[in-house]
Amino acid sequence: MNGRPTASFAFPKPGPALTAVLVVMAATGLLTALFAAWAPGGLEVFPWLVFLPGRPAPMLWRWLTSGLLTSPESWSHLLFSMLGLYFLGAPLERRWGSWRLARFLATAVVLGNLVVLAIDRAMPLTAPERFHPAFVFGPTAAITAVAIAWAREYSESTVQLFLVVPVRGIVLFWVTIGFCVLDLVYPAGMPEGVVAPFGGVLAGLLFGGSPSLFRSVWLRIRLALLRRKAQGAASRDVLAMKPSRRRASSPPLRVVSGGLEEVLRKRTPPKDKRYLN
Repeated sequence: MNGRPTASFAFPKPGPALTAVLVVMAATGLLTALFAAWAPGGLEVFPWLVFLPGRPAPMLWRWLTSGLLTSPESWSHLLFSMLGLYFLGAPLERRWGSWRLARFLATAVVLGNLVVLAIDRAMPLTAPERFHPAFVFGPTAAITAVAIAWAREYSESTVQLFLVVPVRGIVLFWVTIGFCVLDLVYPAGMPEGVVAPFGGVLAGLLFGGSPSLFRSVWLRIRLALLRRKAQGAASRDVLAMKPSRRRASSPPLRVVSGGLEEVLRKRTPPKDKRYLN
């Protein structure tokens, strides 16, 4: 099977990174909902964690914490967000490793917020309110990135869409992009911002796959730099080479006197000739 997941109802085992993300997301979702429903002023903590397109610079942790929040008014937002990350993130973590998956999810959330910020700055003030949200939160960008990355890693494998319909990875790729376009047409119930999923698509295209597009480009740039450096070093070595000069004071070869013949010539012959033979 070459490590490819197939269409089945088996529950994959998440790794450490995905487990930590799901636990934090569940705890945050439940606590914010409880505070909003039962604690006086419980929602006062919530604005400290959401992303504010109008004030992106202060409180930089908002770029990441906004991706862990879900709507305190609906349990379905929390449930389906966790299911999307769980079923598609577990195979990716098994293939990539925990550290790469954690970086990938964080990058997807940041790119989603960055796209929201860019559209907020680019659109005129007369544009619809959905392009100028006061604040955004939610993991839709991360889920979209995971879906795109899964579709690229397992293009010929199948997954249960909505836990019912089996679709191949290449089909899931286009279905995911189609949902992103539909969010622009039907913007209701999108606390992440209607353009945030396109940040997830960008993250999946750049950093998904083995090797990823980003890594392939980076390796090609490094290879080109190393080749240029090697060519420059070879040229300098050739130019720096100088012909060797022999010393004029001494000849290249010298004859050293001595040897067996010299020893025999200087030897004194014995008086008794009997010992010569």
